[in-house]
Amino acid sequence: MIDAAVIGLRWVQYLAAVAALGLPLFGIYGFRNRPSGPVAGISVAAGLLLAAGALGGIVAQTAMMAGDWTAALDLAALGYVVQSTSLGMAHIIRAALAVIGVIALLINQSSRAGSTLAILAFGGAVASFAWSGHGAATEGAEGLFHLAADIAHLLAAAVWLGALAGFCLMLARPLKGEIEESARSLAGFATVGTVTVAVLTVTGLVNSAFLVGLEGSGRLASSAWGLLLLAKLGLFAVMVWLAAHNRYVLTPELDRAIAQGSETGGPVKSLRISIGLELAAGIVLLGLVAAMGVQMPPASM
Repeated sequence: MIDAAVIGLRWVQYLAAVAALGLPLFGIYGFRNRPSGPVAGISVAAGLLLAAGALGGIVAQTAMMAGDWTAALDLAALGYVVQSTSLGMAHIIRAALAVIGVIALLINQSSRAGSTLAILAFGGAVASFAWSGHGAATEGAEGLFHLAADIAHLLAAAVWLGALAGFCLMLARPLKGEIEESARSLAGFATVGTVTVAVLTVTGLVNSAFLVGLEGSGRLASSAWGLLLLAKLGLFAVMVWLAAHNRYVLTPELDRAIAQGSETGGPVKSLRISIGLELAAGIVLLGLVAAMGVQMPPASM
C-alpha cells in the first residue's frame, strides 16, 4: 500500500512537471509568441499540483522508509528525511520552485519575462527529480556524469511530452487560421523533436550503463526493474514511430491540403488521433518510470 502511494505520487509529479515546464516552452516556440491564456492556466494548475505532489511525496517516502504510515505523521521523522537525505531535500526544493514558477506566471503571464522566469523555475523542479531516483546513487566523478545525464534525460522528456500536450490543445478545435498556425508549428517542431529524441536515446544508454551494466544485463528479464525497463523501451519505440509518422506523412498531408485550399478536416483528425496516442503512450511511460523508482536495478543486486 505504501509503495503504491509512493509510485502514484511520483507519477502525479512527473505528469505535473511535464505540463508545468513543457507547455510554457511550447507557448514560446509553438505559438511563436508568448503563451496563450489556456496554456498559462494549465501550467499554473500543473505547478500547484507539482508542489502538492512533492509535499505529499515526502510523507509517503517517510512512511516507506519507516515501513509504517504512523511514522509519516511524526514531525521528527519527517524532519530527518528532509534534512538528512538528498531525496527529502529534493522534494522541498521541487515544491518551492514549482510555487515560484506559478507566481511568475500569475504576476507576469502575458510577458516574456514572466514566462522565462517560470520556465527556469519549472526547469529546476524537473531537474530535481534526478536527486529522487537512482541517478543520485552513483558516487565520485562518475556520479556527477550520471547525474548530468539523468537531468538531461528529464528535461528532454518534459520538452517532448509538453509539446505533445500543446499540439493536442492546438488541434482540439482549431479554426481556419489556427490550422495554418498548427501546421507551421508541427513543421517547426521537427528539429526540436529530433534533438529531444537524440538526447533521450543517448542519456538513456548512459543511465542503463550505470544501472544495468554488463553483469546485470542477464538479469533484466528476471527482475521487476528490468521488466519495467523493457516495457518502457517498447513504449518509447512506439512513440518514436508515431512521431516519425506525424512528421513525414501526416504533417505533409496537412500542408498539401492547406496549399491546395482543400478540406483539412481529415488530416487534422488523423494528426489529432496520432498525437493523442503518442501523448497517451508517454503518460503510461511516466507511470512505468515512477514504478521503476521503487525497484532495485540489476547493477545494485
